[in-house]
Amino acid sequence: MRKEVTIQQNEDGTITAGCDRNACEGCKGSFFCTSKKTTFEVLNPENIELKAGDKAEIDMPSSKTLFSVFMSLGLPLIMFLPGYFIASLFSESDGIRLIGAIIGVAIGFAIAAVYFHFRKREYIPRIIRKC
Repeated sequence: MRKEVTIQQNEDGTITAGCDRNACEGCKGSFFCTSKKTTFEVLNPENIELKAGDKAEIDMPSSKTLFSVFMSLGLPLIMFLPGYFIASLFSESDGIRLIGAIIGVAIGFAIAAVYFHFRKREYIPRIIRKC
């Protein structure tokens, strides 16, 4: 996924970029998106000279984007089933099964949070050129 952004800040090697809210209009996930933030951190592995106000093109490989969506949403949903079935081994009560399913979803979110805590840098967009 390539996108043109505006550099907001470049301090101490940390670059913050921003995009128009109009850029979100074509996104299929915009209905679920709760982020009102239009700025985010980007990497500059090629040390392209940039200052605030410059336009740049960023890239995030589609495979990484899809995998991050899976880890954030798909894994917790998948964990619903093991939570439900493990709870059903201990009780026939639908309430206990529901609690087990919710615990499974929570475990899925926890796994995703730990994963992204340690591998966050791999999922930060990279600047590929100055526009």
